[in-house]
Amino acid sequence: MPAKPFEEKPEEKPQKKTSGQAFGFKKPQPKLKVSETVEEKLARLENEVSVNAKVTDSPKSSLPSPVVPAKASALIAGDSISQLSFMHDPRWNMSVFWMLVFFSVFLSNVPGIHFLMTPVSQFVTMVHEMGHAIVTILTGGHVNFMTVVSDGQGHAGLTGSSGGWAFLSAQAGYIGTTLFGCLLIYLGQYPRYSKLILSGLGVAMIVASLIFMVPGLLSAHFFQSIGSLVWGLGMGAFCVYLGKKLQAAWANLVVLFLAVQTALSSLALTWSLFPHSLGLAGGGYSDATLMAKMIPFTLPVFWVLIWIAISVTMLFFTLKHTYGAAFMKKRIKKKL
Repeated sequence: MPAKPFEEKPEEKPQKKTSGQAFGFKKPQPKLKVSETVEEKLARLENEVSVNAKVTDSPKSSLPSPVVPAKASALIAGDSISQLSFMHDPRWNMSVFWMLVFFSVFLSNVPGIHFLMTPVSQFVTMVHEMGHAIVTILTGGHVNFMTVVSDGQGHAGLTGSSGGWAFLSAQAGYIGTTLFGCLLIYLGQYPRYSKLILSGLGVAMIVASLIFMVPGLLSAHFFQSIGSLVWGLGMGAFCVYLGKKLQAAWANLVVLFLAVQTALSSLALTWSLFPHSLGLAGGGYSDATLMAKMIPFTLPVFWVLIWIAISVTMLFFTLKHTYGAAFMKKRIKKKL
């Protein structure tokens, strides 16, 4: 058979493939909804023009939420610490701590400042006496009375106990105060828990006042016990009030202030025993003289030096692992 002549087919224009097209055929494209596109554009322009615009996020929306400045966030969130981003910076917390240390040392030499700091002094005295009382209970003893007001004989507070391990309970006053100050320094790093910390301190003081001070009303320390009970319940109620009413930023400032005052007072009170233990100032008995009587061939000054060394060591390691760590993080960030 004769071959059929070759027939040229007309050239077909290549079709552009779209995302919904394959193997040379078209897939119907979905029609865009003009109303949705316009709404998205309006919302995007509104976010760019107004920083303070309020946008309600929905699961179907892919638009990013506007970034609100820190001051506006603080006003919107009230006392929500999560919105106060600057308080999460360890440098801010560290700066406040050292400023309080500086002002506390400076103000301690100002005449008449001791009168204004009386509530803080009573707080530190209560921490000191609670150290004696708690260790007495933990070692199987019994607390007969506890006072936090002066008896006129050079004692800011007294704790009468029977039983227990006197070797530990006698040292728990000065060492316990430093330990509590270190604990407050550590907890001061967490501003979001400051309100809870203040409330917990208040509840602890109220409970301790009722348990350890009320029995003193039936002892020879009746008037001191009444004054101590008023101070203990008053300070406890005030701390609970602050924990409920203050914003987290101010509550953290109070916690740091109490931490600084407790730590510095523990060192100052222990150092004040030094001339007393040498017989150069004051008279009567103290925790150091009690230890010297319990342990033969020891002098009161020996125990004073031991307590100072322990207190300085505890404070050093506390600062090293709290605000010293912030310095280290800052250096690491600079290297990276």
